[in-house]
Amino acid sequence: MTNFKCISLLLAVVLVSLILNPTFAHNPKHNRPPRDPKDCPPPIPKKPKPPRDPKDCPPPIPKVPKQPPPAQDPPPPQDPPPPQEPKQDPPPPQEPKQDPPPPQEPKQDPPPPEEPKQDPPPPEEPKQDPPPPEEPKQEPPPPKEPTQDPPEEPKIVTPPNGPEKPTPFHNLYIGYFSIVIAFGDSYTDTGNAQYMGSITITTTESSSSPYGSTTFGKKSNRLSDGRLVIDFITDALGLPTLPPYKETKANFDNGVNFAIAGATTLANDLFSKLKRIFLWKGTPLGIMTELDWYKKYQIDQLCKGLDQKACAEKLKTVLFWVGEIGINDFSRAVGSKIPLSSIAKSSVTYTVELVRTLIRNGAKNIVVQGLPPLGCLPLDISITPLSLRDRSGCSQIVNAAVVIHNQILQAKLELYRKLFPDVTIIYADSWKAFYAIRNNPQKYKIQEVNKTCCGFKQDDMNFNLQSLCGASGTSICDDPSKYISWDGIHPTESMNYHMTDQYINHQCCNPPFQELMKKKAPK
Repeated sequence: MTNFKCISLLLAVVLVSLILNPTFAHNPKHNRPPRDPKDCPPPIPKKPKPPRDPKDCPPPIPKVPKQPPPAQDPPPPQDPPPPQEPKQDPPPPQEPKQDPPPPQEPKQDPPPPEEPKQDPPPPEEPKQDPPPPEEPKQEPPPPKEPTQDPPEEPKIVTPPNGPEKPTPFHNLYIGYFSIVIAFGDSYTDTGNAQYMGSITITTTESSSSPYGSTTFGKKSNRLSDGRLVIDFITDALGLPTLPPYKETKANFDNGVNFAIAGATTLANDLFSKLKRIFLWKGTPLGIMTELDWYKKYQIDQLCKGLDQKACAEKLKTVLFWVGEIGINDFSRAVGSKIPLSSIAKSSVTYTVELVRTLIRNGAKNIVVQGLPPLGCLPLDISITPLSLRDRSGCSQIVNAAVVIHNQILQAKLELYRKLFPDVTIIYADSWKAFYAIRNNPQKYKIQEVNKTCCGFKQDDMNFNLQSLCGASGTSICDDPSKYISWDGIHPTESMNYHMTDQYINHQCCNPPFQELMKKKAPK
């Protein structure tokens, strides 16, 4: 019985083994090779999962951003490590060689494209680079500073008492005269009419006034955009600009200006017959008023405390400048019942009387300006019919009367030279100087010989007597230096400069201007 039991147990074991043999035989065929490599064959199929949880991969990923830093080559010492890291990259290709499922590892290769997706972080580093562009943004403020500089410059160019910059004639004859005394009308006035409040054109007290805008600014008190002939003359002598006599607080040590804008040579009864009244409120002052002012000035200031001989010596150091006289009378008389020939004789009579009185009071050096061709002013052209204009467009009637004035004046001055040989009398030929410029505008860079720079745009001359420069509706040209006329009545600073140049350097004085320098050498 015992043997039978043992045999039956063996048979049962054999049967069980036979039943179980097929599964074991199948499994070992696949399982044995992996079991033989106990190291990591199972982890190898699990390796696709670690890229998903890649704690090992992040280091290569930082290795990739380390490669963009070489783009930041400024720190070259850091560049050598990145090339060593790419040398470590070849081992990953060795891993695909070991693994038969390298195809599965190239599936892991897509993560490197994911790494370029991570490349944007290096652009994030250039985002840190923008701060340097922010530094250049801080650099622009310096260019803004130079843009602020120009507004400061014009402030320097517009001082209240005179031009800051010297003229081209600066100190040309310095030391020859210590005092200049001037007479005349609006072409010479540096502020008397303005201080008396009798002129209709406002040249001060208004920041919008265009008068004096080229050189002086709003306080020029001159009927021009800048300097007058007398300003260029005083600068050539090395003297300051002449203060007007009515500026009571001014310093008259180096001279004084008695000229009055709008001054007339006509008696009140004749003045009331004039057709056009402009510049002045009511009846303007006469030329003889200027002479009365001078007589008082000579006693109270020029020769105060000096005996007759000492006063006479001091007067030798004075240059008397008699500007144009009669311009206002000619312009106002056009179209009236007063003949222009009568105006010519009247204006010369007063001019000569002024010169004679100065000589009797001790003057030794006198310059007398003749009249320019007033018929070429927009003021006179505007009221002259086309049939009465000459080839250049100027008024023949007005210019004919001016010719008479200048001829009579020159004859009288020649007579005085003979009567007073110890007195130097210079005739400044404004007619000749004016036409020398007007007939050759390109030489002087002038583009407009008839049109007004500052005025009312109603016609080709840009002039309206009822809306003079500065009035509502008027405008200013871009460059006054290219114009002869400033406001239709008065010349521009540029024209005044060219006129002065003609007097001094181009034989538009008789005798030459340099004759004044022969009798007195600078100390």
